[in-house]
Order: sequence, then structure tokens, then C-alpha cells
Amino acid sequence: MRLTKKSLILMKINKPIRHREVKINTLLIDGEYLLKQGFHGTKQLQGKEGSVGTIFHFINTIKRFYQDYAVTKVVVFWEGKDSKAYRQGYYPYYKKNRDDKVSIDEKHDLDRQRIRIKQYLEELFIRQVEIDGCEADDGIAYYAVNSPKEHKIVYTNDRDLLQLLDEDTKVCLTIKNAKVMVNMDNFESYFDYHYSNVGIIKMIAGDTSDNISGLQNIGEQKVLKYFPEIKKQTVDQDWVLNRTKELLAEKPNDKTLNTIINGETKWGTYGTDYFSVMNKIINLKEPHVTEELKDSINDMVNETLSPEGRGGIKKIMEMMKEDQLLNFLPKNDDSFFVFWSSFITIIKKEENAYKNSKNN
Repeated sequence: MRLTKKSLILMKINKPIRHREVKINTLLIDGEYLLKQGFHGTKQLQGKEGSVGTIFHFINTIKRFYQDYAVTKVVVFWEGKDSKAYRQGYYPYYKKNRDDKVSIDEKHDLDRQRIRIKQYLEELFIRQVEIDGCEADDGIAYYAVNSPKEHKIVYTNDRDLLQLLDEDTKVCLTIKNAKVMVNMDNFESYFDYHYSNVGIIKMIAGDTSDNISGLQNIGEQKVLKYFPEIKKQTVDQDWVLNRTKELLAEKPNDKTLNTIINGETKWGTYGTDYFSVMNKIINLKEPHVTEELKDSINDMVNETLSPEGRGGIKKIMEMMKEDQLLNFLPKNDDSFFVFWSSFITIIKKEENAYKNSKNN
């Protein structure tokens, strides 16, 4: 059959249009970090029940992400009961340095504000994850990997979560006293190695924030000196052990190489099992997740939120009056609605999404 100019035009017109799927922007928050960040920085903001600065800081931080990064979905991850038990079973010293350094009164105040923040988040259609036996990091990691239709921003100060960097995931954290948005492309502006090697660096050099000592007398710079490949290519624990054996064949008495191969730490000698233990503790590409955590997150990725039981913006205004948070807004008639405008937009979006899901 001979194709005429007219038939070619008709074929072009009738060709099905492929719409590119638009991914939503999702903010994944380390709830305990944001809670304590606000608690230690805003104690001067007082309400009738005590400090309310943590509440205001928490909500205001989310508001900024709505405005600055066009975020349309927020998930807050909390530490579940006995959240550290799994990793402490492999490494008893894990996070033992994080005992609360606050008074009984401060702890009571922090707990009170945590409960109140959760109530605000519920009214604001902000999803929350808190599963016993699981850390917030595990929930964030599982969510990031299992939400392919979303662009994610992780808000934390835990550099472990840099392991999650990919085309759809960025991490917002503090570096040199400044908040920065780290992604795959700018990672090496802040660190001296390839973004995919965050985990292996921590396995060898340790992580003082989590009380992981690392291998004896081996810091990050020494790791890079012995294994410069880490700067530009992806490596794993098997590669490190094999490369260490190759180097030992040339320098059998090298103290650092023998420390690596013997798994020597300040707490004792683990042998080659050291890397297996550290993999359980540090590797967030294989997070510790229970079936309950998986089900909870899968629901949050795929399901809409029901408006039933939520009081809307009227309820939020009542809560703010009770907590005297209105005192911290600019003194003008429309300050409340200016502050909450982004939240109102999200609430309407969630209500419409739920309505549409019921109609389909």
C-alpha cells in the first residue's frame, strides 16, 4: 500500500499521546530530630502550659518546605518502642551515648510537646509512622525505596541517610552550621568520596554520633589514603577485604591493613565478621523492617487519607488559641490565614483526593 501525504498526516494525528507521569514532591521527616532541634532552640517561646516553641518550630519548618520546595505530601517518622534493640543485639554499644541529657522537668516538657505535635499533624493530613522495634531511619529508608512515583526530600541530621541518595531522593541536613540540600550531583562538593560509599566509609571509620567506634585508629582520611578508589567508584565490603588482602601481600607488616583484616576495634577483635556486623547496623539499603512497618508504609504510599475525625482549619485555630501560638504570628488581621495558607491548600487537596477515590 502506497502512503500518501494525507495518510501520513492522519497517522500522525491519530497517534496516541503518551503523557509523562508527574511525580509529587514528598518530605520525609526524622521526627525525633526535628522535635529536639526545636526543643533546644526555642525554649523562650512560652504558653500557659509551658514551652510551646517546639510545636511552633515543627509546624513552621513544614510550612517552609511547602512554600520553598512545592512539597505536597509529608510523612513524619518517629522512633518506636525499643527501636534500638535490633542493632544493639549485634553491637551492644550502638547509640549508648544518646542517654537523655535533660532534666526530669525538661523530659516532661518534651514529651508533652511531642504528643501535641502529633495532634496537629493529624489535623493537617500529615502522615505519621511509629512502629515498635523499628527506628525512624529504617522507616525512611523503606519508604524512599518503595515510592517510585514520588520525589523525596529527607529532613534529618543523620548522615547515614545519605545512603538513600538517588535520582529521586535528596537529603537536607546541616553541614558546617548551614542547612544544605545534598543530592547525587553536588555530593562531592561536601564530601571527599563517591556518594554510593557512605555506608562503607562508616563501617571502616565509624560514626561517633551512633557510638560506632569503627576500626582501631582508622579515620575517614586514612580510609581514602589506603583505598583511593572510594573517591570515584562504588565499592562494597567484599571489595575492601579483597583489596586489603592484595595490599597485605605487598606490605605484610602494615598495621592499618592488619587492623582491617582482623576487625580490630576499641571494644575487641571481630575478625572478618566485623563487616557482617556493621552491615546489619549501618546498611540502610537493607533496612530493618517488620511486616507491620512494611504494611504501614505501603498504605501511606498508595492510599488517600480520610477527612473523618478531623476538625479542619477551625479545629487548628482552636488548638493554636489553647497553646497561645497565635501570639507568635505577625500582629495583623489575616496573619493566621497567611501562616496556614499552604496547609489549607494541602488539606483541600487531600480531601478531594479522598472524595475522588471513593467515587472511582
